Amino acid sequence: MLKVDYLDPQQRTLAILGKANRYRQIKLRPKTAQLIELYIRKYRVNSKPLYRDRLFINQRGEGLTRHGIYRICRKYLSAVLPPKRLKQINPAHSFRHSCAVNMLAAGSSLSEIKNHLGHENVGSTMAYLHMDLSHKRQVQKKFIEYTQAVLPQDPKIEDLIDWENKENIMDWLDSL
Repeated sequence: MLKVDYLDPQQRTLAILGKANRYRQIKLRPKTAQLIELYIRKYRVNSKPLYRDRLFINQRGEGLTRHGIYRICRKYLSAVLPPKRLKQINPAHSFRHSCAVNMLAAGSSLSEIKNHLGHENVGSTMAYLHMDLSHKRQVQKKFIEYTQAVLPQDPKIEDLIDWENKENIMDWLDSL
């Protein structure tokens, strides 16, 4: 449950009450904080008295539930995904996955991503960062091609790289 008081737009932080009634504070991207402020100022419907402190309010003036979030996510994903693909995913979790992948691409560490998602251990986080093997191979191939194009052929560099262990390096990259 998110409350209006949990948002600090100046610091761009949001406190989240998660599993086991534990709070964690996450850093919001500037655009996200800006959009939440706009929502509160312009689009948030008048709430029923019992739900006045809730950040997100449904059209009936009550706090938005998990089911409500699921339906909203499903509605917008159905606009861009074929029905067969939509059946294979959990709509709300697809946004968590997308957030995790974007954080990784932006250079966030695994521990930052783990904390942002509220996971106890990094193993849970890795499920969100899973890429299929063919995609990993494409990334590896592009990386090798790029480094070969950018790095000059230098015997000293070649001596530093243990090409006999190339398979170990590829295995390690596959494990990411």
